Amino acid sequence: MKEKYQAEGSVSIYLALTFTIMLSLILVIVEGARENAVRMKLECAMDLSLSSVFAEYNRPLLKQYDLFFIDASYGLEGASIDRLEGHLESYLEDNFAMNEEPGIVKNLLELYTEEVNITDYSLASDEEGILIKRQAVSYMKDLYGGTYLNELKRQLDSAQKEGLFTRDVTAERLANQSAIDSVEIPPKQIGEDEWEEVELNNPADAVNSTRGILSLVIDGEQELSLSGVNLSNYISQRNCNKGSGLSGREDKGAMDELIFNEYLLKKCGCYTDPKESGALEYQIEYILEGKSNDIENLKAVVNKLLLIRETANVIYLFSDSAKMAEAEALAIAVTSAVAMPELSELVKISLLFAWAYAESVYDVRSLLQGGRIPLLKTGETWHYSLSGMLDFASDTTVEEGTERAGLSYGDYLRVFLAIEGEREKTFRAMDIIEMDVRKCPGNSYFRLDTCVDYIEATVYAGSRYGFSHEITRSYYYY
Repeated sequence: MKEKYQAEGSVSIYLALTFTIMLSLILVIVEGARENAVRMKLECAMDLSLSSVFAEYNRPLLKQYDLFFIDASYGLEGASIDRLEGHLESYLEDNFAMNEEPGIVKNLLELYTEEVNITDYSLASDEEGILIKRQAVSYMKDLYGGTYLNELKRQLDSAQKEGLFTRDVTAERLANQSAIDSVEIPPKQIGEDEWEEVELNNPADAVNSTRGILSLVIDGEQELSLSGVNLSNYISQRNCNKGSGLSGREDKGAMDELIFNEYLLKKCGCYTDPKESGALEYQIEYILEGKSNDIENLKAVVNKLLLIRETANVIYLFSDSAKMAEAEALAIAVTSAVAMPELSELVKISLLFAWAYAESVYDVRSLLQGGRIPLLKTGETWHYSLSGMLDFASDTTVEEGTERAGLSYGDYLRVFLAIEGEREKTFRAMDIIEMDVRKCPGNSYFRLDTCVDYIEATVYAGSRYGFSHEITRSYYYY
């Protein structure tokens, strides 16, 4: 019997030792599985939490401008990245939490956040608005593709080829007028000792006296917008917060600036299609000129339109021998009346400049009423005769059919946008975005230089079971 008990005892000790080893192994495996589960849970929670943060994009900004940015102010004064970190931490805690029913389900991970740091971020204003341009260009390409770009480039090339942006017809006109004024016309004797001052009576003088009068081109029945803003409240007039910009993402392509111009024309109002809900109604005019009210911006664009149309019309007139002959005949008649035939060439040139200006007033009037004017005219598309030029100031008519040929007011704005300085254009566009979004309820503190489109965040998380992990993730819209 003694030997029997010894045998049984040896087996029990062996099983106890084996069980201890197996239990230790099982516990190691369980702890390893728990640690891996903690790491996986942290990664999933981090991805879900970043997605949730990026789902908090500013709704009015998306609705009006199709741009995705997180407004770090969250509708409150004093935007801060700390506030963004707080939102990320809140989502992490929600994702770590487990819906528990006491006594039934046990949370075997018990994760909690120790520290949340946003270590890098990009703002809408970084690199002079490159992130806004990037999103705008992507939106336009998705909407239209790139097939229309060739036509845009053709219009711009045509204008540049004809010298519409480089020829200074104003300087030419003033130099010619100075030459006329420098010639002293001798007085006319009307008695034995009486003399009378003689005036040249150049018809061009009457035309030139009307320059700069906005009412010549504006339809008197249409009310002008009286909207104005305090520009010191907007991004172009303040020092911007700085982020990390593109953060290694691809920069814009060669044609993207033209596409961005199209985006502005689509999203912003102008004189012929005002945005009545905006702080400014003539928004493209503001982007081009940067004045604080609609009337001043419109006046500046109209002057620019008059200049480009006058240049184009001067180019045409000096190439049309028949119209040159008409101007010469009238110049000879004017100078013969004061016995100064040597002035005839100078007077002829002044008449051509005045004729071109009168035609330009008609052109701009047509454009502002929704018509179309070709970049360079022909005899068929020319409106005023030389005699009709003298009455141009009282002429408010626009010929029917002008809407079927040439460029529209929007097309000329497109040309102006293409030659405008990129920085000024982009910051003024950002001004317009801020103006519009701030008019939406809950967005009175909206600022583009606190709007985020890229985040790199590091999270330190712990577990009630003694584990601690660090994770870094980055996320961006485009």
